Formats: sequence, C-alpha cells, structure tokens
Amino acid sequence: MACALLLVAVVSCTGAGEVKTDEGRAGSGIEGIVRLEGRESPVAGAHVYAYTDYSKNLMGVADYVSKGSKADGSYRLDLPPGEYYLVARKRATGANYGPIVTGDLYDHRFEAKPVKVREGGYLEQDFDLTRLKEPLFFQVFTEEARKTDTGIRGRILDDSGVPVAGAFATAYENQDMRRLPDYASSVTDDEGYFTLYLPKGGRYYIGARSHARKVPQPGEPVGRYTGTEDHSVLVSDGSFVEGIEIRLKPFRSEVPAGYRPY
Repeated sequence: MACALLLVAVVSCTGAGEVKTDEGRAGSGIEGIVRLEGRESPVAGAHVYAYTDYSKNLMGVADYVSKGSKADGSYRLDLPPGEYYLVARKRATGANYGPIVTGDLYDHRFEAKPVKVREGGYLEQDFDLTRLKEPLFFQVFTEEARKTDTGIRGRILDDSGVPVAGAFATAYENQDMRRLPDYASSVTDDEGYFTLYLPKGGRYYIGARSHARKVPQPGEPVGRYTGTEDHSVLVSDGSFVEGIEIRLKPFRSEVPAGYRPY
C-alpha cells in the first residue's frame, strides 16, 4: 500500500514524488510502476486505489480506482486536484474489489500521509507489493500503522491471570463485535501489554484475540473487556485510557447465526 491501511488502510509509496507536467496531456493524477518488493519484477494487473478520507483505513470502496497495471508494471490514475491516500493491491482473482485474502499482493506499509495532486500534472508514485500471509486487518491496524495521541493502553491476560504474549486488542465503533474490527492494537509483549491507537475520542467496544484468524476456532483464547456491562471504554480526544485489562478464555460457543467472519 502507499502513502497513507489500516486494516487497513494507509500505506507508503516508494516514488520520488516528482510532479510531471506535460502541455500535450490534459488532466492530472498519479502514475508510476508497481513491482514486487525487493525485486525488479513488474506486477501486471495490480490496481491503485485513491481515498479522500483516511478514516476508512484504506479499506472498503475507494473514491478512485485505476485500471490494472500493464505488463511492465506501469499504471496511470486520473484524479482531480486534491489530497489523496493511496494503496495498491493485486488480488489473485483479478478483481479490483473485495477483501484481500492470503496469497494476494498488497503494499504493506502504512502511513497516514496524503499525496497532493495538482492541476495539469501527474505525480510519480511507485508501489512495492508483498504477498499477504495473514488476514489484512491484523497488519493494517498495528502500532506502526497509525500513531496518534489518542487511544487505549492495557494488558491481556489468560483466565488464570498469566500475561499473554503475541495477542492483540480489538476496538469497534458500535456494539456489533461479531465482525472485522475497526481498529486493532500492537501485538502484546512478553508481559501482555498492548497499545491501541485510535483516530479520535469516543466510545469503543473492546475485545481481544490470540490469533489473526477468521471465525474463532474451538479452544482459541478470546475475550472482551468486562469493566463495563457492554464492554465499552470511553476515550477522550488527545489522551490515552490506561490500565485496561482483558482476560482471554477458550472459545467454546457455537458460531452464532449471522456471524460475519474476519
């Protein structure tokens, strides 16, 4: 993904950011090359997406989508003048929409930095893609993805009070917690501590998981914040709620009707 998850998104670009002007070419936008990360190999059939609003985490329907990149990896996306958050993806199905799944190619770096498109010029933006090895949301909404001055810090423990390393907290903007989370924390350290960055203050519904899988598997440790009846935490703009504790228990329930897997 380029200059912007996450997620989900939010991504960083590798282009030099040079604006090309050409009196013989009308319009404005971005253009460049899509490659495999760490190689010179061009990627054909990748799509570049432009979002005007970073709050979508570069997930969901984009405001603008390019045609598939050519055999040499080149693409062009016409855009009206303005600021955009960019991401590039190539789905194995060849589609330019839908969830990113294991094996698809995507730009994995996430920075909330827009690019500015000016009238009469095309901004150079190159993308390096890597192959997705785990559900995208887990990588999009990490600590590196969006460092803000608002969020939640806490600890994830197992049912007996032992710290759980390698788990992560999840945050939802509404009470429907049976879906893809809106935000996820950094992975817990050896003492179970996490940091969950949020874009703004508000009421968030907090859970936790130990694996970045789809529907929880039987026995998988999962949990929800129990400090309030509805599992919510009220966060103020520009501050962190400290000391939130989440206990994980083995998942034993049947998957409820209407469950929308991650």
